[in-house]
Amino acid sequence: MLVVGCSVLPGGGSLDLDGREFLSTSIAVDGMNRDLVPGTVIRLSFADEHLSANAGCNTFGATYRIEGDVLAVTDASTTEMGCDAALQAQDEWLFALLGAQPGITLEGNELVLSEGTTTVAFLDREEAEPDLPLIGPTWTVNTILTGDAAASVPEGVVATLAFSETGQIFVNTGCNSGSGSVEILDTTLRPGDIALTLVACTGPAADVERAMIAVLSADVIHYEVDADQLILSIGDRGLRLTGTN
Repeated sequence: MLVVGCSVLPGGGSLDLDGREFLSTSIAVDGMNRDLVPGTVIRLSFADEHLSANAGCNTFGATYRIEGDVLAVTDASTTEMGCDAALQAQDEWLFALLGAQPGITLEGNELVLSEGTTTVAFLDREEAEPDLPLIGPTWTVNTILTGDAAASVPEGVVATLAFSETGQIFVNTGCNSGSGSVEILDTTLRPGDIALTLVACTGPAADVERAMIAVLSADVIHYEVDADQLILSIGDRGLRLTGTN
């Protein structure tokens, strides 16, 4: 972690941002539109007096306070992932903006940060990127979770899940495929027996299949949908999946 020196104004805050996440919709500098690196967006998350910001590579974290119409941060730090030059420059620009005590306004779901001639507009994540329904999308496994470790699914292995209105789950482990019954509750799944084909799996595909079967064979699976991400968990093991319609 790289520590960044920032200051904070005394006093109490006014805007209630706790528990909210925002995605950038536009940036203007000196009255001209500024484009982000293609495929990136600025994400701001506020929780328990902590601000987290990401623009496609490193993550900025700090304690924040709202002083009138100013966003003030302290105890700031950033991760130090290797980024290409364009992403690195974008990170430096964003982190400098957040450390400069920018002005802040919130009207409904629209948040605006401003500093000098720079203005960045944001929209609440739940409106800009609403949660997908569990039933309907195809969910592709992207990460295998074990305790505090997260391992990406190896390139070339495509493992998916899908859920139907009739209480079925369709499984492709990246090697074998099949289906079974599932009871879908508010935050948990209760799968029945899942019948799979019996192709002998080897290498990375076998590793992904074992991880999927370990989760899907549990009596109760906890699930959470956040935008296009689905997390399935049983104790300290789980899967993270990306949904597409």
